[in-house]
Amino acid sequence: MNFPIGPFFSQFFAALPDILPRFALAWLVSLLVLALVVSLLKLVVRPQVLRTDARIRAWAKALRFQDITATGPDAGERHARTNFFRFWTNFASAPTLTFLSLATAIWATGNALHPRFFYLPGIAYAGSMLLSWVSKRIFERARPVREEGAFGHKLKDGSFPSGHSLTSFCFWFMLPVAASAAGIAVSWVAFLVLAAFVIVILTGLSRIYLGVHFPSDVLGGFGIGAGWCLLCYLAVQAKL
Repeated sequence: MNFPIGPFFSQFFAALPDILPRFALAWLVSLLVLALVVSLLKLVVRPQVLRTDARIRAWAKALRFQDITATGPDAGERHARTNFFRFWTNFASAPTLTFLSLATAIWATGNALHPRFFYLPGIAYAGSMLLSWVSKRIFERARPVREEGAFGHKLKDGSFPSGHSLTSFCFWFMLPVAASAAGIAVSWVAFLVLAAFVIVILTGLSRIYLGVHFPSDVLGGFGIGAGWCLLCYLAVQAKL
């Protein structure tokens, strides 16, 4: 198995002038559509969303704590279950997805018949990171209240959308798309689709379970991810 780092970077930067304008246009369209859709939804479904958020958060708290009336961040916590979900939150972190984006594209450069299609997961991931950062500052939704010392209590950025859910969705679901476009065997594509569903769902559940996002933040991340992946693919695939 070959990992040609130098050839990957030279080929990627050679392709960048063709990809970047289309990427930028698709990203701006995504942001404008997102702002419009969220503004409309807030007018129509906000009370229902808040009630549903509260119910699911209460259910998640009951799963995490043996005694939900106890005080303190570790009172009665089910640590094995919490460590399981912390793993999936960390697996969807920026360092992990950045590494996987680069490793996938570098591997494809030396081993795939059409390696440039494997730029797609990394390109979608990069755009989703930027969408998450900008969206949090546009919508400025407060994070769920956390006790001092609890997991995520120092997080001060906006709660909507869930960045972990958004970026994980974009990388993992764009991976089977890239594999299919590159002519990888159908059995492998099917495996990647299944893996994407499992990883992305566990990532979203981990953010709710750990109490750092509202359920609607996670669903918003998935929805934004789906829209961005579609626009990103339509914009750049012709240049790959």
